[in-house]
Amino acid sequence: MAMASPRRTERMQRRPAPTGVVMRNDAGTHEVEVAKALNQWAVTVTSLDDGRMICQDFFNRRWEAVARAEDFLRLLNRSEPPPGW
Repeated sequence: MAMASPRRTERMQRRPAPTGVVMRNDAGTHEVEVAKALNQWAVTVTSLDDGRMICQDFFNRRWEAVARAEDFLRLLNRSEPPPGW
């Protein structure tokens, strides 16, 4: 007797939706957040001292947003601030 194959939804395990990331620089003065906003991925850099937003950028792909957040962290962790900061 032949067995019916299981439904497609029963065979496939659902992956959880990708979540955001929150990172702080080494000095603990700034926070870089990657979060889903406006149907895109937002990268927000916030100063922890006064809570003001330094910059915000939007990306279609999560990996691009995470890469940009890591770039911001690398800049914030420099011993000397970049020109213009």
